[in-house]
Amino acid sequence: MTDKILREIGEFGIIDRIRRWTGSSDPALLQGIGDDVAVIEMRRKVLLATTDILIEDIHFKRSWSDPYRLGRKAIAVNLSDIAAMGGVPKYFLISLGLPKNLSLSFVTSFYRGLKDGSRRFGVDLVGGDTSLSPRIIINICLLGEGTKGGLLFRKGARVGDDLFVSGTLGDAALGLRMLEKGGAKGDASRLIEKHLSPRPRIELGQAIAGHRLATAMIDVSDGLLIDTTHLLKESKVGARIREEQLPLSRPYRKWIRSYSKDLYEIALAGGEDYELLFTAPPEKRKEILTLSHSLRIPITRIGEIVHRKKGLRIVQRDGREYSPDRLGFEHFK
Repeated sequence: MTDKILREIGEFGIIDRIRRWTGSSDPALLQGIGDDVAVIEMRRKVLLATTDILIEDIHFKRSWSDPYRLGRKAIAVNLSDIAAMGGVPKYFLISLGLPKNLSLSFVTSFYRGLKDGSRRFGVDLVGGDTSLSPRIIINICLLGEGTKGGLLFRKGARVGDDLFVSGTLGDAALGLRMLEKGGAKGDASRLIEKHLSPRPRIELGQAIAGHRLATAMIDVSDGLLIDTTHLLKESKVGARIREEQLPLSRPYRKWIRSYSKDLYEIALAGGEDYELLFTAPPEKRKEILTLSHSLRIPITRIGEIVHRKKGLRIVQRDGREYSPDRLGFEHFK
């Protein structure tokens, strides 16, 4: 039998195998591998733990990502995982791999962005490590807290639930396309900014969980289709997403035709939106609309949860449905 290579199974194939290899029977572990955050029972509250890594030339390039915004983004992508649980972020540790010819001013500016991004949500840096590396490697471990009955998971979606997403989709991925093509001017800079400086939906996640509006939730980091698939897998259901209901910003609509013939392709498969995708019973629609208005954050109903056998289906404007072949970017593949 030939040994498989990582390209054949991809990032999520690796994660599935790790999940099988490292199962835990500890009753204090309420949620381990398979969700945005690990959840560990600690007496009256639960401990939340998540980690994310950013690698130079894989996740960012120094030529277009200034150190200040890189610092803000490094903490933001971890905060987004806590937001997807409805938890409260508290502390973080950071490990850095740094080239020896990197300027001190770069590191100083990076930490200033890291500090500003964490201070906004009352999160403190409590430790970490540094090492020599041929390229910049940023790894953050973020700790938070919540209550046992007050958190949301990827599992929990039910047939008949609505599927909602916050904000707009595709902006960050389109901004990345622009950076790869040499940048852009005018209102297109808003798309680039969405890629360089994502805003974690901490307040929204806490409100959705606190008011018990949702049955399941995940953040859109890898892309709408991939992350919807993660939620469906854990909940053991299917979904129907309607293209014409996808929330698209004005800059996206203006510039998308310069980078794709398909209006919806990047919104569906592009990553790094860091919006919240959640399911909720139809009777919660009014409360969700009220929350959207009170927080001034758009929340859009983009589809519904269906039986598992139907899988993930995309409904086009003309009513025709299809199963997507390409879900989005996946490491190693």
